[in-house]
Amino acid sequence: MAFASRPADISVIIPAYNCEATIRKAVSSALGQSIRTIELIVVDDGSRDRTPQIVKELARADDRIIPIVLPENVGVGAARNIALAKASGAWVAVLDADDWFRPDRLRTMLAAAGRLDADLVCDNLRVFDHALGHVVGVTRFGARRSATPLTTRRAFELDHAFRRHNLGFTKPMVRAAFLKREGVAYDPRFRVGEDFLLLAEVLLHGARAFILPSADYVYVHRIAPSTRTVAPNSRAGTGFADICRSCAYLLGKYWRGMSRLERRALARKRKSISDWLAYMELLAALRNKNFRRAISILKRRPTIPTIKIYTMRNRGLDLMMIGCARMQRRWAALGLTKRSVSD
Repeated sequence: MAFASRPADISVIIPAYNCEATIRKAVSSALGQSIRTIELIVVDDGSRDRTPQIVKELARADDRIIPIVLPENVGVGAARNIALAKASGAWVAVLDADDWFRPDRLRTMLAAAGRLDADLVCDNLRVFDHALGHVVGVTRFGARRSATPLTTRRAFELDHAFRRHNLGFTKPMVRAAFLKREGVAYDPRFRVGEDFLLLAEVLLHGARAFILPSADYVYVHRIAPSTRTVAPNSRAGTGFADICRSCAYLLGKYWRGMSRLERRALARKRKSISDWLAYMELLAALRNKNFRRAISILKRRPTIPTIKIYTMRNRGLDLMMIGCARMQRRWAALGLTKRSVSD
């Protein structure tokens, strides 16, 4: 069935790998946007389940879907690059196969991008707890009521290991002409942290970027805030070495073009990841009663036990967030408020 009557304003890209349980919802949320002039490029990255069959079935019902099936897994960055090469929209937006858009997300972002003359806009996240089965909170990366300019330094400061919610989890909408002109794409060498790496490179190439106050991307938290259990198909807890390497890559490639404060912010981000890796090593050594190894780690990094303070703080804030969401849901059910956080 044909829906699009003119060229796409936005190309939505979904990389998909073994996600037969979630791909329909992700696709449906993109096709159900209040702005209809989109194309949806779904790249199956060598799935071994029914994901490619489901995508082809959906494509037969809506010709805005462009399915691409890869014979083997190449990684999320490489899969997205294949989609970028195929995209014809003026803007590009990425959606993960286990997340979804709220109905007005793309319309809101497109209107804001035009009003702000932006090359990139990103919004906040609605944090979905897979163990509870509903949204439990909303991130606040910028101002509550107005668009916040996103600088390179601010991006680095909003993405480090000890934050509850990192800017790197956002899925920006980027002007396709900017990506083409500057030659920016995903680096397939990095299979974790690729979202933030692309965002950083776009900013380092001089993009006009803004964080919107809206929160219309529903992000399935890879580690449930309520139970700390890992979501299916999650890459949580993996790839920290990749993220450290990506920081080193950015420092090496863009060092001369960065200000002193930008370099310092990126170095702090890199150190936070390195400290987190050491903290994980310490916990593993203590669990295995390898006290000699634990002492060695503490000698190298005597401050890493303080990371426990951050984890306890974040855990407490998560529980407060869940409690507030539960209260809002009860009030909404009683008609005391018009909407709850999960709406």
